[in-house]
Amino acid sequence: MCALLNAIIEKGGTTAHRVPYDTDRMIADYVTSPFAVSCFVADEAGEVLGFQSLEQEKPTFPLPDGWGLIATFVKMDAHGKGVGAQLFDATKEAARAAKLVAIDATIRRENTGGLAFYSKLGFVDYRTNSEAVSKKYTLGADG
Repeated sequence: MCALLNAIIEKGGTTAHRVPYDTDRMIADYVTSPFAVSCFVADEAGEVLGFQSLEQEKPTFPLPDGWGLIATFVKMDAHGKGVGAQLFDATKEAARAAKLVAIDATIRRENTGGLAFYSKLGFVDYRTNSEAVSKKYTLGADG
């Protein structure tokens, strides 16, 4: 997971992260965070192709009651292969189990691939600023 995210950070332009991850920070931020709902990993033959985390509202990122915050990272050469969509299937189930009503995806404006990805999953814009677009996915009976 660190290698995947660090390559994205090094390339720049698609993540708000600026500092490379080590194992301890990765586990603390994405696996054992007190706000964590889930963190799913997609792999092929032991190689991490992507991961997706879902957190409940946290002090550094306030959200309405019952909302979660999603983050998706897919290996650059695995984009467009359905990795993120498969991860989202599992994440939606975790969100429902946690009784969340909506999921926020806040994406940097220049991350056109990320914006398109979340739109394709059914997320809709609900807030924008000069740096990012926040999209919302409502978890209904069919969502």
